[in-house]
Amino acid sequence: MFPFIRDGDILEITPVNGEEIRSGDVIFYRVKDKHMVAHRVIKKFTQNDKSVFVTKGDSNMRKGEKVYLEQILGRVKAIERSKRKIRINEGLNRLIFIFYVRISPFLTKVRRIGGRLLPHIQSLKIYRNLAKRLIRGEILYQWESSEDSGKCLLAKRNDEIIGRTTINNFSKTNPQYHGWWIFGMWVNWRYRELGVGSRLTEMLCEFAAKRGVSEVKLLVFKDNRPAVNLYRKWDFYQISIPQIDEKLREEAKKTRRQRIIMKKDLRIS
Repeated sequence: MFPFIRDGDILEITPVNGEEIRSGDVIFYRVKDKHMVAHRVIKKFTQNDKSVFVTKGDSNMRKGEKVYLEQILGRVKAIERSKRKIRINEGLNRLIFIFYVRISPFLTKVRRIGGRLLPHIQSLKIYRNLAKRLIRGEILYQWESSEDSGKCLLAKRNDEIIGRTTINNFSKTNPQYHGWWIFGMWVNWRYRELGVGSRLTEMLCEFAAKRGVSEVKLLVFKDNRPAVNLYRKWDFYQISIPQIDEKLREEAKKTRRQRIIMKKDLRIS
């Protein structure tokens, strides 16, 4: 729900019936896997005498999802941020949010076009040279946790987090994903093509190798060519794990994006 709801915000939820819910409201509901979600209503209609609400996260570029009245636990009345309460469904705030809902399809198209053009621009040598000149100060890499079963690695510049990734051993918690996996790779768009993602990947592999781990695996979107090329640079290659492949195929039917499994064999010299 970024930018209107951010990490660390506290949500104030109030009971609500179907007739009271309007387009632009943020509702709190339960999804099929029993997780709770807060998304904005972008459309409301009746189907087979049942009220149906189409919801979507404010920064979500996918199509909205259908939510039925029995799933809804309440409406988000306000958010508390830094001891300040923001009422999101009243007055000027509500007008701002509704305006955002109206223009979000246009913004989605702009983000899609920008997302396709940006990697090509950042791959240019002139861009990389200019970016290195403009970015002053050293990029530091810092481990966030000290657990032997998993670690989060941060890339920072001037105390700002510009990159993040995690390595974890799921053998005990999720046997289906047996072994060590890298996940959550993220680099701020301003710092891409400057070697941040490469250094994060290298450090995670070194972390695993020092612990005698023989291989690490990860999931990546097949159409994310920069990420796939990065992992191939570090000798990752695509593999098949039948049970996981089946889940990824089902996921792709819903999201229209296919994720693949890649693996790197670690050899300690």
